[in-house]
Amino acid sequence: MRKRILICDDSSTIRAIIKKELQDYFDLEIFEDGMYAYNFLLKDQKFDFAIIDGEMPQMGGFELLKKIKEELNLIFLPVVILTANEGDYYEKKAFNSGAFDFLKKPFKQGQLLNYLLDYFNEEINEGTALVIEDSLIQNETICQQLRLKNIQPISAKNAVEAMRYLIGGVDVDVILMDIFLPQYTGYDLISILKTDDRFSFIPIVGLTAFREKDILSEILDLGADDFIYKPYNINEFFSRVRANIRISKLIKKLKETSEKDYLTGIYNRRTFFHFLENLTALSVRENKPLSFVILDIDYFKKINDTYGHDIGDSVLKKLAEIVLKMTRRADVFGRYGGEEFCLALPNTDLYGACLLANKIRSTISQTIMTFNKYKTISFNITISAGAAEFNKSMDIDTLVKIADKNLYLAKENGRNCVYPPLENLNKKTV
Repeated sequence: MRKRILICDDSSTIRAIIKKELQDYFDLEIFEDGMYAYNFLLKDQKFDFAIIDGEMPQMGGFELLKKIKEELNLIFLPVVILTANEGDYYEKKAFNSGAFDFLKKPFKQGQLLNYLLDYFNEEINEGTALVIEDSLIQNETICQQLRLKNIQPISAKNAVEAMRYLIGGVDVDVILMDIFLPQYTGYDLISILKTDDRFSFIPIVGLTAFREKDILSEILDLGADDFIYKPYNINEFFSRVRANIRISKLIKKLKETSEKDYLTGIYNRRTFFHFLENLTALSVRENKPLSFVILDIDYFKKINDTYGHDIGDSVLKKLAEIVLKMTRRADVFGRYGGEEFCLALPNTDLYGACLLANKIRSTISQTIMTFNKYKTISFNITISAGAAEFNKSMDIDTLVKIADKNLYLAKENGRNCVYPPLENLNKKTV
């Protein structure tokens, strides 16, 4: 479906040039003054983009832009202001009024067409940016500018909304943050993010119209990675954002290599116990339950001896996939070593941990493992599990020893079971 563009310019030459360049690719509505465009918008607002001259005789582009954003409430309509004027006054005025971009006339042949084709190209995603800006107009303007270069924006109006996205697990490559936010300022949010291991590696770019040197030094001291003054040069803006996205992706790749088990893709033992240490501290601080479970594949050596280590590796990967699908986002799943896996379950008591472990055990025992090696190989596996609940009087070593002892008891009691048995526990409400 062709995109619909509103064009408004008092120059008949400019209108003719734009029409010739764009008409084969877009549906155009062309006006010679802001007043005519405004009257048309009162009846029909279904546009995908608007290109408006800044200065026209009856109603100029800046006045029309204000009516579009405030009176007509077309916050999400990208508007580009055209002008032949030099200086950053007009650029700043356009940005503050909610313009998507600011283009100087005259422009080269094909420039406007390529600009719009780039904007509407949704096939490439260069990265994801969390935009934290309390001004609705400026927030959507920044988001529109990012979409132009295939950077996926996530919009947040304040620090609380931003934290909900991050804690909820939204994958973000860079954070663009207005420094002066309501309730919790950019200073507060930077301090929180840079002291939290889950988010400290995400580059933060501060945005502000204030140019005092103290602001820059304070933000950088807190841990911000970059700083952009408003209004910004659009090319510099994209360059800085892209540079930080590249850094973020590199850090993520390095983190994944160092934190994940090479075979199954879940957390390795070192990273798992780092999370477990944090979770035990949180359990003590908030007086909330926390449980730990060790899962072990029964007779795994027999699988390797019978079918080969490559099939054994495939079994480990399949088990990891099953468990990941059955756990919550807040749960931490890791490879303990060899054929053993471990789970940390926050806000979960011993009964809840054993209930989950039994569901995992049952699912795995009913799953037919099928692999192709010379011929199709199919078989079932079982697991045993030992669980333990943390309390503030114990350390991590004690917690692990209790779970390990319970795993041993599960093996002694015939395997393919969880210890302690559910029938020996009292169900609690968490």
